[in-house]
Amino acid sequence: MADWIWALIAAFAGLIVGASVARVVRGAMAKPNRPRVVRQAAAPAASLVFSVLLVAGLMTALGFVNDEALDQIPEDLVDYLPNALSALIVLIIGNVVATLAATAVDGALSRAGGRAREQLPRVVRLVVLAFAGILAAAQLGVDTTIIDIGVAAVLFSLGLAAALMVGFGSRTVSSEIAAGRALRRVVHNGDHLTLDDISGTVVDVQSVMVELRTDEGRTVLVPNSDVLAGRVVIERAEREPRE
Repeated sequence: MADWIWALIAAFAGLIVGASVARVVRGAMAKPNRPRVVRQAAAPAASLVFSVLLVAGLMTALGFVNDEALDQIPEDLVDYLPNALSALIVLIIGNVVATLAATAVDGALSRAGGRAREQLPRVVRLVVLAFAGILAAAQLGVDTTIIDIGVAAVLFSLGLAAALMVGFGSRTVSSEIAAGRALRRVVHNGDHLTLDDISGTVVDVQSVMVELRTDEGRTVLVPNSDVLAGRVVIERAEREPRE
């Protein structure tokens, strides 16, 4: 019974000491005057210190309960080391690829605003890291069948949703372009249009919308389909006769 008590004390000591030392390491490395690389490495370094001290406490606890089991650990580590190294290599490569992909997406969205530029690079990074984690788990011998099925289902759902959005969006744009072709035959720049509560001079009949300049000087964009579907009063602009 005393061995189990000492084992529990060793395990809790490893947990407490690991958390305390990890907090000190994180605070020391994350100071504002530290280089950026050091600050970024603060969290991983603290996690590594915590893990090492916790494992040390658990191994000490195991020694109190069954000291013969400690003799088998080195042999098991040697046998398991190739798989662990393979998983580590996969995680390192996955982290590099995730960083490059997120940077590329951020550069592609450099002119975009709103949440898209902020969230999409993070999503891309998380997706790549998730795939790397699955591959690393497979290297460690973990059965990833359920995870693979779940990831495949999520990706299929996202792909289907994106396809539907693009399809419906393309259909809308195509209908507006067709309406614009019809409008160019009857509406010209300089004509005055009155559509419901909107009234203004046509500045340009664009591919998907009509640009109007109201009497108050405001610019209003009206979808081409709305102009065709509504009751429109057209006052023709005076044009020079053709020679």
